[in-house]
Amino acid sequence: MSKVLYSLIAVLLVSSAASAGGIVQMQDFIAHLNNVVDLTVGQQTANSSTLLTVANDQYALAPHPTTAGQHQIGFFTQVGDAVGCSSQIGILQSIVGGGIQSQAITDATGPKNQNEGLMLLGTQGVGRANGGGTGTAYQLMVVDQSQAGANSAGPATQSTAVMGLQNTTVTGAPGAIGQAGSVVGVSTSQTQTVL
Repeated sequence: MSKVLYSLIAVLLVSSAASAGGIVQMQDFIAHLNNVVDLTVGQQTANSSTLLTVANDQYALAPHPTTAGQHQIGFFTQVGDAVGCSSQIGILQSIVGGGIQSQAITDATGPKNQNEGLMLLGTQGVGRANGGGTGTAYQLMVVDQSQAGANSAGPATQSTAVMGLQNTTVTGAPGAIGQAGSVVGVSTSQTQTVL
C-alpha cells in the first residue's frame, strides 16, 4: 500500500519538477531471507548461515546550485546451529526487509519534497525433542536510509535507521522437549515538503 502511495506521489513530483526544472529521484529494495536447520536421528552437528547486504546510492547536480542525493543500505545475517544425539532439532528463520525513497528538488527557490519508508520483519523458532542436544538461532537486521537535497532556498534532509536482533537457544537432556521463538517487526514512514 505505501509503495503504491509513494509511486503516485513520485509521479506528481516528476510532473511538477519537470515543468519547473530540477531533480527527481526514486529508489527501493526488498530483501527476503530464509534459513533452516533440521536434525532428525543419530549423533549430528549442523549449521547454516546467510548474509546479504544491499546498497543503493544516487547523487545528482543541476543548474542554480540544485543538488539531490539518496542512500539506502540493508544488512541481514542469519546463523542457525544444532548439535544433537538421537534428538530432533529444528530451526526456522525468516527475514523480510525493504525501503523506498523518492524526492523532488526544483531549481532556484522552488519547493522540495522528500518521502521515505522502511519495513523490517524477523521471525525465528527453535524446537528440540527426544535425545539430548542444543539448537541456537541468531539474526541481525539493519536498514538505514537518508536523503539530502538543496536549492537556492536552502537544504532539506531526512534519515531513518532500524536495527533488530534476535537470539534464541534451546538446550535439553534426553527425553526433554523444548521450544522457543521470537518475532520482531517495524515499519516507518516520513514525508517532508518545503514550499
